[in-house]
Amino acid sequence: MKRLLYILIPLIIACEKVVIVELPPSQNLVVVQGWLTDSLGNQSIRLTRSNGFSDSQTVLPIESAQVIVQARTGEVFNYSYRDDGFYDANTQYRGISGTEYRVRIVIDSVEIRSEWDQMPNPVPISNLQIDSFEENDPNNSNQQITVFYPKIRTTDPEEEENYYRWLFFKNGARFSEPEPISIQNDRLFNGNLIPNNFQQFGYDSGDEMTVELQSVSASTHDYLALLRSQITTLGTTSGTIPAIVNGNLTYVDDSSLLVLGYFGAISSSVGTVTVP
Repeated sequence: MKRLLYILIPLIIACEKVVIVELPPSQNLVVVQGWLTDSLGNQSIRLTRSNGFSDSQTVLPIESAQVIVQARTGEVFNYSYRDDGFYDANTQYRGISGTEYRVRIVIDSVEIRSEWDQMPNPVPISNLQIDSFEENDPNNSNQQITVFYPKIRTTDPEEEENYYRWLFFKNGARFSEPEPISIQNDRLFNGNLIPNNFQQFGYDSGDEMTVELQSVSASTHDYLALLRSQITTLGTTSGTIPAIVNGNLTYVDDSSLLVLGYFGAISSSVGTVTVP
């Protein structure tokens, strides 16, 4: 056994090798982040470029684009650059339910367009309640603390297909964890109460609890579902492999070129309550 051990050790050492992987250069793709809402106020669209994993600059804003939002009914809304890649509408306006919208972006004389996206009817939050549960105090294992969470009673319209996204805010700041994208469709509860179990969004006594229910199109729901599958880590070998998520934007002259991001029209209902 000793002679065998002496033979194996040099073999293991000899197999050590430093492997240098050369990553391909970043493509600096155009990234569009834009949602047209039914709220009267400043409508904004953000234009940036993607960068490599090892690049030190996290955001590469596009500052000299022409941005226009069109309605299928003929209205045109011009946007102007503000800062950090954000373009704001020159006049305050709101999207109209049932109307289709798209964005047109011109960068260095090259045009990008989104597909038409129809703004759904809003579904009101009829009753926002506060529920709670007890859990162990992380700072004192001998005590328990009360965690409050939202409980919503809202009925899904029976006469149409509906797709939803939920957003949660604590004291005005939006939750990004533990689930950044909470979406639903009414395939299993059409015409009934919208099921919800939001215990993962915890609030403390005295917090302002705000819940926003966004109504989105089917294509927007599909895009958000793909995006969620890429940013949610399952931690197993069956987890989703990261990949580029195609949105609804293309170059007019060459549809084979890739544009990241999405432009969509959403309507929303908001409920706010203070935790006692």
